[in-house]
Amino acid sequence: MILAMNATKLRLNQISSGEQVTVCGLEENDLTMDRLKAMGLCLGRQVEVVRQGNPLVMHLLGARIGLSGRLAKKILVERRPL
Repeated sequence: MILAMNATKLRLNQISSGEQVTVCGLEENDLTMDRLKAMGLCLGRQVEVVRQGNPLVMHLLGARIGLSGRLAKKILVERRPL
């Protein structure tokens, strides 16, 4: 598991549509996570939840990416300050 220090962590599937968050951890290191990392999902990256549900749709580096609920639970994030 990869984690940033001192972060109040939530899981990506707990974030409301329209909310912007910062990635602070990725649970597990499997081929799917490796693929997401190759697409730019890494610690400190800001993402926006476009649509909550299964699949969850997030905006990442100009692209919309659909994630299964199982995968969204493995991505730890923190809310961006207002």
